[in-house]
Amino acid sequence: MTVAKNFLADIREQPAAIRRALAGVTEAKAAQIEALSSAVASGRIRHIILTGMGGSLHSAYGSWQRLARTMAVPVSLWDTSELIQQAPEVLRADTLVIAISQSGESVELKKLTESASRPFSVISITNGPTNSLSAWADCAIATDAGREDAVSTKTYVAGFIALCVVERILLDRTRETAAEIELVADAAAAHLDRFEGGAHEAFEFLGHDKPLSFIARGASYSSAAMAALMTVEATKLDSTALTGGQFRHGPLELVREGFRAVLFLGSGPERELNELTAQDIARFGGRCLVIASNPPKELRRSGIEILELPNAPSVLLPALEIIPLQFMMVPLAVARGFTPAVFLNGTKVTTVE
Repeated sequence: MTVAKNFLADIREQPAAIRRALAGVTEAKAAQIEALSSAVASGRIRHIILTGMGGSLHSAYGSWQRLARTMAVPVSLWDTSELIQQAPEVLRADTLVIAISQSGESVELKKLTESASRPFSVISITNGPTNSLSAWADCAIATDAGREDAVSTKTYVAGFIALCVVERILLDRTRETAAEIELVADAAAAHLDRFEGGAHEAFEFLGHDKPLSFIARGASYSSAAMAALMTVEATKLDSTALTGGQFRHGPLELVREGFRAVLFLGSGPERELNELTAQDIARFGGRCLVIASNPPKELRRSGIEILELPNAPSVLLPALEIIPLQFMMVPLAVARGFTPAVFLNGTKVTTVE
């Protein structure tokens, strides 16, 4: 099955894609971003907007939270379609826009480039250097993840890595960034076979005929949202992404025999709350796959399956969290009677708004 082989090849190419994304933020690009940080400090930039669609939007969740906690100006995360349709007025002359798009040609991002008012500055993160979004940007970063025809894997992770570098520069926290990203690339390369084996075990545990709920808190919500999107696209299985708090406010009532969840434990203060959620899912009769580094022994119980990750800095953990689930898409799609990761109703680049 050629498509599945190509999809798997894209997954296995991610360690190299991570390194190329790091290299894409050149010294010249870093200097441009540092100047924008100074513009924030001087009051010339009064608002920062992160925007994208699909997986590109999801990749920005953790950066949005960290920038919002730390920057001296408001930081917003916008679905580009909502931004251009509902609130184009927020694109003002004192705004920094950070736009993420794998192709740089999605219909909403192209319309963003045609906005009536020009922001103070635009940083773009795309897969290649020649596209509508990068042409519009003042600082165009190309991740160089390589060609990808199926559901997003390496382009998502590469965009996530590039955005983390941009975030670190804006926050003046770059001292260890390159070394940490290299370590994550090394960890991904060293664990690819184990991730693939764990993905098959996870598939056996979750089955193929029940909707999946992907649950996380904090930065790992990027992984939950991307995993739900990928599952819908690659396997045509109904899937939902929820923060742990949202799950407690109503969807918890769905948990009984037959309920299936994937929970990202995370690496911060959210871990204790997430542990309780996994235990409650099992207690109420559901099954919960927990994806975690250093999982606590309390989670080794009936109704819970653990897929263990290597250690990684909390900022970069989502780059590893998503990889086992990418592998899981192949047996899940095949069991459901679909060619893995092939679009049936849509296209790789969305051209209809």
